[in-house]
Amino acid sequence: MSGFETDRANRKAARALFDSRLGQVKADLSARSVKGRMIDKAKGDALAIADEAVAVAKDNKGLIAATVAALIAWAFRAPLLELITAKRGGQAPVQPEPANDDFAETTEEQAQ
Repeated sequence: MSGFETDRANRKAARALFDSRLGQVKADLSARSVKGRMIDKAKGDALAIADEAVAVAKDNKGLIAATVAALIAWAFRAPLLELITAKRGGQAPVQPEPANDDFAETTEEQAQ
């Protein structure tokens, strides 16, 4: 067998292998589309992440409770601050300081 015949036999064998793999890909795609495969993979990954999150939450119940409490306190911070202020009897009046009086006088003089 010459080099030309060997090359032709190798080419035919490679082409037969390629054609069989291409047939497998076409059969797989006709059975289930790429979109369907992507959706299934995304669902599987989301379920795996949710399972892991549940496991971590079970191990760290105190941390989860503290985080939820902090988020609730932040969300309702204005009503909570009003409630605290009302319980304390309101804000104490601010007393003027002599240093502030001197500053006010100098700023008035500079403005004129």
